[in-house]
Amino acid sequence: MGLAALAALMAGAPLPAYAAGDDTLVYTVKRSDTLYTLSRDYLTEPQAWRQLQAVNRVRIPQRMPVGYKLAIPRRLLKFTPVPLRIQTFSGPVTVSGTEPRKGQELAEGALVTTGANGFVVISGAEGSRVALPSNTRVRIGQARRYLLLQATDIELDVERGKAEIQAAKQAPDSRFRVRTPVAVTAVRGTVFRAGYSEESAASASETIEGEVAVTSPKAELALPAGFGAAAGADGRLSKEALLPAPALADPAKVQTELRVSFDFTPVALARAYRVQVARDAGFLDVISQAEGAAPRAEFEGLKNGTYFVRAAAFSAAGLQGLEEAYSFRRQRVGLAADAGQSGLPNGFRFAWQAEGEGTSLFRFQLFGAGEGDLPLVDEPALTKPELTVTALRPGTYRWRVGVIQTTPDGSAEVWMPFQKLTVGG
Repeated sequence: MGLAALAALMAGAPLPAYAAGDDTLVYTVKRSDTLYTLSRDYLTEPQAWRQLQAVNRVRIPQRMPVGYKLAIPRRLLKFTPVPLRIQTFSGPVTVSGTEPRKGQELAEGALVTTGANGFVVISGAEGSRVALPSNTRVRIGQARRYLLLQATDIELDVERGKAEIQAAKQAPDSRFRVRTPVAVTAVRGTVFRAGYSEESAASASETIEGEVAVTSPKAELALPAGFGAAAGADGRLSKEALLPAPALADPAKVQTELRVSFDFTPVALARAYRVQVARDAGFLDVISQAEGAAPRAEFEGLKNGTYFVRAAAFSAAGLQGLEEAYSFRRQRVGLAADAGQSGLPNGFRFAWQAEGEGTSLFRFQLFGAGEGDLPLVDEPALTKPELTVTALRPGTYRWRVGVIQTTPDGSAEVWMPFQKLTVGG
């Protein structure tokens, strides 16, 4: 058989089982290619051509038909590093035991760890992004670009916690994989999460957009958007639809209290919830999170400004459900007041103090003892934090003070609880 006939026969032919595999890269032979030149230009050792010859059962190294499919083990390929960098972080975060810095490049083998209320985002050159929440440990397994075909190979090892990945669309010869001790999740351009629990020795994968492939020693399945898979220590995979996103009970609420609090609607079949607060809608800059059995969370120390909050429900299998982000405004406004007798006949002086920023206008109201009574005194738009009321007859009264506080971001209104005032005869 002539060389042209052999090329026509073998071009596009499937690779034999002994050659094809996830750890190989498939190369189509071009004119003037030989195993010698391929080994010289693209493999780690000049003599590596012998391994190619054995893997592919090539009889004559210097004569291969154009179009022939070569399976080349990735471990033999020359590569340059693919830059993975710390994009942003907050709270307790370390890189291989040391404090990170923004823009820091992560080499293969680097261990990124977040503590309680620690968050970090890792960015890749192709637009991929990896967000790590609190109590997570991820090692950079591989981050390389092979000289042959310019294919990229990214591999992350989730040793504890969870990673949320937005993977750039992968070229046919490139791959992006996330490994846990019991499963591997592979993608070709999608948004997904992969995590591992040391306590239960279980892995969880959830697809938000696109589709991922999850494999374990005992099973393999495809996960379309809206589905997740749990892998136990025995390697078995169980697939289920992700729980819906909990809805924020009062999205229009301005957060004025000392502690910022959120209530979400319960989700059927949820065993736990996680609530996160971030400075941006994409949750690249997460600043705090809370977990619990109820769809409610409180946070301390949040300064005035506009933020975003989202919640996720967890299923009995440990799969994290879908999320929806809400914006909210934080404007701390507090009010304290007191009442005492003044020097005027039957006169009482009411004084108050506001806490917060911006311009304050006060409103004072005094009622009789009855719940349905109209106010006996109603003074709005007060600029001074005090008011004296005279000629009060003996009896029992209820009074309160409100404040409207205005900042460049908007206004917030707060009323103190009703106070009791008894005037003797």
